[in-house]
Parts: sequence; C-alpha cells; structure tokens
Amino acid sequence: MKKRLFGLLAVILIAVSALAGCGGSGGKSDSGSGTTGTQGSTPEASGASGLEPAELTWYYPLLQLQPDQKKVEEEINKIVKEKLNATVKLMPVAIGDYVQKMNTVLAAGEKFDILWTGYMLKPEELVRKGAIQPLNGLLDEYAPQLKTDVPQVMWDGLSVDGEIYGIPNQQINGSRYGFIVQKRFADKYGLDPTTIKTIADMEPFLEQIKQNEPGIIPIGLFGGSFVNPQAHDDQYWVVPGLDDHFYIKTDDPSYTLHRYPEEELDNFRLASKWYKAGYIHKDAATEKMTDYQSKGQIAVEFDVTLKPGVEAEVKPKNGGNDVIIIPLSDWFSNGYSATTNQSISRTSPNPERAMMLLNLINTDKELYNLMINGLEGVHYEKLSGEYIKAMPDSRYRPNMDWVFGSVFNSYLKEGQPENIWEETKKINESSEINPVGAFKFNSEPVSTEIANLNAVWGEYKRGLVTGTLDFEETWPVLYGKLKEAGEDKYVEEVTRQFEQFLKDKGLK
Repeated sequence: MKKRLFGLLAVILIAVSALAGCGGSGGKSDSGSGTTGTQGSTPEASGASGLEPAELTWYYPLLQLQPDQKKVEEEINKIVKEKLNATVKLMPVAIGDYVQKMNTVLAAGEKFDILWTGYMLKPEELVRKGAIQPLNGLLDEYAPQLKTDVPQVMWDGLSVDGEIYGIPNQQINGSRYGFIVQKRFADKYGLDPTTIKTIADMEPFLEQIKQNEPGIIPIGLFGGSFVNPQAHDDQYWVVPGLDDHFYIKTDDPSYTLHRYPEEELDNFRLASKWYKAGYIHKDAATEKMTDYQSKGQIAVEFDVTLKPGVEAEVKPKNGGNDVIIIPLSDWFSNGYSATTNQSISRTSPNPERAMMLLNLINTDKELYNLMINGLEGVHYEKLSGEYIKAMPDSRYRPNMDWVFGSVFNSYLKEGQPENIWEETKKINESSEINPVGAFKFNSEPVSTEIANLNAVWGEYKRGLVTGTLDFEETWPVLYGKLKEAGEDKYVEEVTRQFEQFLKDKGLK
C-alpha cells in the first residue's frame, strides 16, 4: 500500500493545488444531502419573528474575487432577512492574502462575526491567541440540527480543552495524492497512467511537453510542493498541527519524532532538478498559477486530494480542458477534517445570530447553493435531476464549495458522478487513520520562536519548493538561520508535548 510522506509542504499548498483538492465532500454517512429550509427548535425555524435586526460580517478566502459578488449577496440577504431578521456582509479575500489580512484584522480588534479557519489559519492557534470563542453552548441552543449532522469525531477534532471552536465544512475527509493531467496531452503523447508509480516516472512526459508544446508549462508548481512516493512509500506519517516537518515512521512502536528526514529534503532536491530542466515555470516563485491554469497552459498538476468527481471540478479551472487523474497513494486521513471550518470571532457583536447563520447555511440547500453557484438563469442553468451547468460567461463562479459549508448540500456539477456523495462517505469511513492525528500543539510556550522560524521560512520557502533556489546551496544557509531563530527550543517543546500526548493516549 502506498502511504505518505504527506508533509513536505504538500500541506503548505499553493492556493490552487490545495484548493483544487479540497472541494469535495465528507461527513458522517447518515447526514443526508440537506434540506431546503431550516429545521429543529432554533429561533429561525419559525421565521424571524421576535428577533432584533442584526448585521453580520463574514470573512473567507477565494481564489479569485467575483464580479457579481454584490448581486449574489443581495439575494442571499433576502433569505437571511426573512429567516433570521439579519443581513450578512460578505468579505471575500484573495486567498494569497487571507492569512495576512486576517492577522491584521484580529490584531486590530476589529468587530466582526464569522471567519473561515482551517489549514491556513488553524483554530487551535487562534484559541491560544484568544481570537475566537467557544461554541458548545451556542451549538446546543441555536444549531441543534447542525450539531447532530456532524460526526462526533469531527467535533472532537475541533475541540481544545473540551470546548468546540470550529464548525466543520463537511467534505472529503481523506487524502490521496497524485497527478492531474490535461487529457489532450496525455492522448497526444500516449501517456499510460498505469506506468506512473512514482513522481519521477512523470519526467519523460514532462520532457515531451517541454520539447513540443511551446507556451505550455510542463508542471504547475507555483509555491506548493509534492510528496515523493518513491522515497517514502509506507515509511512515514506527518505529525499534524505543527509546521509539517515532523514525522513518525509507520512501523515504529515508539513513535519517535523525526525532524527534516533526508527523504523529505529529497522533495526540495527534485524541485531544483525540475526547475533546471525547464519543467517548472521560470517565474514560479513570484507569479500566480491561476494566471496560466485558467488559460489551459499547465499540462500537469500535483494534487493531494484526488477525490471522486475531481475531474469535473478542475476542468473549468484548466481552461475548460478535460483532465485525467493518476493517483500515487491510497486514501489516508488524520481522523477528522480540520482543513476547512468556520469560527466565530471573539469580537462578534452577535454570536448567537452568527451561529444561527452557520446553522442555516449548512441546512438550507437553497441558501447554500446560492452562495456557491450564484443565481439560477444568471450564473448557471439547471439540468436534469440535481445537475447544473455554469453559464459560459458567468460573473459568479467561486468553484470553492468547501469554503462555505457542507458540500453534501450542493447541486451536482456537469460531469460529476451521480453517487459522488455516497462514494465520498465510503472514503471517509475507510481511509487509513494516522495514529497520532489527534495531536494538538500548544504553541504559546514558544510563540516567539515560532514567529522567528516562520519569518525565516517565509524568506526561502517559495524559492525552495519551486526549485528557483538551488537546494544544495540554500539548505545549509537556511538551516543555520533556523537554528539562530530558535529551532532547538521549538523542537524540545514539541517533543515534550508529543511525549505527553502519547502517554495520555496510552501509546507509550
């Protein structure tokens, strides 16, 4: 079975790589596909009667800001006004700017209600900063249906010291990495997917693209990276909740931590090799993948969530060109999905109404699909059954369903399998589980060191993962700076907390 060195910056995804992977679905097997309208004993169940007017503010990331954002927001607020006597001010932020923007908003103490949290903005770190509030009581009183619909394991994954701090956007709850390849090039050059067992096996195809397809980028690595199955099959699990450079070996009953194992560094070496060979765009460290991807100019992508129906999802992102997928691993999981959630700000003037809105977006199919697809007849057309097709000139097409709520409530996009949600649930139930997936790190004791280490990585990361910086020349300098920034103290604290986690879980 092919597993995973799922670390090396496969989790530090470029916006496109990560997001292309996340737009699936997940959750418990009996959660259903949602129902139009709200239910349960929540105040909105009987309409907005008795509720004072409120205005909510919601921050979230998007790959690209949408021209018809305000038009869609107006329609959303017709529903929210009727059911909650509230309006919501949607605050999309370009995904590359999201972390910096939210850090600025939080540091300023700005009053707002809801923010997207997940792999880029981790709830547990925001808890330690006092930026988000506990949700247990709010869930019980204002969102009982939502609480019931979400599997307990996911609530456990979003709990810190017994309190829930995030609302999971139910989606695919496993990872399976590999390649996405434009079908026209695979057909033209006779690419046989069964011959691609490792990342290195793709090199001859990339060379063909480089030699024969002017204007086409062989592989789209614009700040993200890939795992190396050839070097790491069945060897490592990444330890989550850290900086994605700590691992345990799969066959090690002592769960000894490994920091920057040589196998991980091979990923950087491979990026250097491919950059020098011309497979990676020469300005990948400074430009955006979407600028080329949307024009169909990227032949191959690396993706970490090759879920059911991903071909239909990424087709519009690739200039409307058909794609094929080439998995290099089986499905695996940390045990719960903490990659995409909503949290309520500590500064929220209306936390109760914010929770009502989150309950509504996760239980009202009409509202959810309006938010992810826009207006019927304007931004998409309804086909037979649950299928829809985006208008070719649509001015609202976020294509990031997983940012807003449970994708089990979404209409099916043209080309997706009819049983996509059932298959997704099966994957969620059967993925191999990381034995230390529940580990959560309290960064408070080494917050200064982490800030310093992040600053060092920020200086070198894009250059390394795109290969524009030569690894052999760069790594000694980078590692020296990491040592000066507090690497040893950080590792010591991680080791101490991890050892205590193992004892608490009866693993040691």
